[in-house]
Amino acid sequence: MSGGSKHDKDGDDEQHAGYAWLAFCVIGMVSSLTLYGLALEYATSGGRTLHEISFVFVTTSIYSMTAFIARWLFGEKPTTISKYHMLVLSCTSIASTYTSVRSLRYVIYPVQVLFKSCKPVPVLLFNKLLGKRYPFRKYVNVMIITSGVALFMGGGTSSSANNSGGESTLIGAIMLSTSLCFDGATGAYEDKLMGKDHVGPFDLMYNIQFGKAVISFITLVAVNQLGMFVSTLQNDAFVLILLGLTGALGQVFVFVTISKFGALNCALIGLCRKMLSLVLSFLLYGHTLNAIQSVGLCLAIVAMIANFYEKGGKKKPKADENAEAPPEENIPLMDMQDEEANNSENEGADDTPKGNIKSLLDLEEDESSSGEKRVDMKRRVELKENSV
Repeated sequence: MSGGSKHDKDGDDEQHAGYAWLAFCVIGMVSSLTLYGLALEYATSGGRTLHEISFVFVTTSIYSMTAFIARWLFGEKPTTISKYHMLVLSCTSIASTYTSVRSLRYVIYPVQVLFKSCKPVPVLLFNKLLGKRYPFRKYVNVMIITSGVALFMGGGTSSSANNSGGESTLIGAIMLSTSLCFDGATGAYEDKLMGKDHVGPFDLMYNIQFGKAVISFITLVAVNQLGMFVSTLQNDAFVLILLGLTGALGQVFVFVTISKFGALNCALIGLCRKMLSLVLSFLLYGHTLNAIQSVGLCLAIVAMIANFYEKGGKKKPKADENAEAPPEENIPLMDMQDEEANNSENEGADDTPKGNIKSLLDLEEDESSSGEKRVDMKRRVELKENSV
C-alpha cells in the first residue's frame, strides 16, 4: 500500500495529506462512530432490550464482509497465524462484546463509555504477569481514570431505566469488568502472536469477526434461539444493520486516518468523538448529573486528555529512529483509552469492530523483520483505542 510508505521507518512520524483528506477523515470517523453510539443507546434504552447474540451475529457478519472487501482492495496477504489461534481471539473477543452489550440492560450508555476508559487496568494486570513494566505515570493515569469512573457510577443514578436501583448498577459494573478482562486477555494474546507473525489490519479483522459470526450462529442454534433471532430481525433489523455498517465504516475511517495523518492525530479525533458522544447522550436521552458525578466525569476526561498529551510528547530523536524500543516500554499498551464505542465494536466495537485490528500500514520490503513487527504492534495499539 503506497499511501503508508511515509510512515514505514518510524511509527511516530506524522504527515499531512491535505485539508480535504483531513476533513474527509474527521467527518467520516466522528459521524460514523458517534452514530453507532447513538443507535446503540437507542436500542438499549426507553424500555427496549437488544438480543445480544443476534446483535453479535448481524454486526460481525457485516464487519466480516467489509473486512473481506477491504483486504482485497488493499492487497493484503493472508497471515501465517493458524486458524486455531484466530479462534481463540474470536472466543475472547465475543465474550467481551457480549458482556459489554449485556451491561446496557443495567447501566446507561455514558457509564459504558467511561468504564471502558478503565481498559488499561486489565491490560496492565495481564501484561504485568507476562513480565512487562510501565512507568509510574501510567499507574497514576489509570488510578485517576478508575477513581473518576467510580465517582460517576457511585455518586448518583447511573442504572438503566430497564433495571433501576443500586443492584442494577452493581450487575452492570460486574459485566463491564468482565468485558474489560476478556478484552485485556485478547490484547495480551494478540501481542504474543504479533511477536512472531505479521498480519494486515483487514486480514486480522476478517479472521476474528468471521470467527465471531460463526460462533454466534452456532450459539443461536445450540440454545434454540433462532426464533428469537427472527423476531429480533422483524423488530430491529434497521437498527442492527445500522450498527453493523457504522461500526465497520468507523474502523475503515480509523485506518485511513492513521495512514494519512498518523496515530497521534487519530487519537485526538477519537478523543473528541468520545466527548461528543457523551454530550449528545446527555442531551438527547435526558441523563442528569449531580455534583459528585460531575467531578468523576471531569477526572476521567482530564486523565484521557493527559494520556493524549503524553503520547504527543513521545518523539524519537532522529539519531535513534532505527533503535529498538526499550524493553520496559515494550510498546505502550497502556495508551489505550478504549474504543471507542466495540467494541471494537466492543462497546457493542469492543473490541473494537471490537475488531482488534493489528498492523496499520504495509512496511517497506527491505525493512528488517524486528523493526516491522515493532512498528506494526505500535500502530495496532493506537487503532484499538479508536475502535468502536
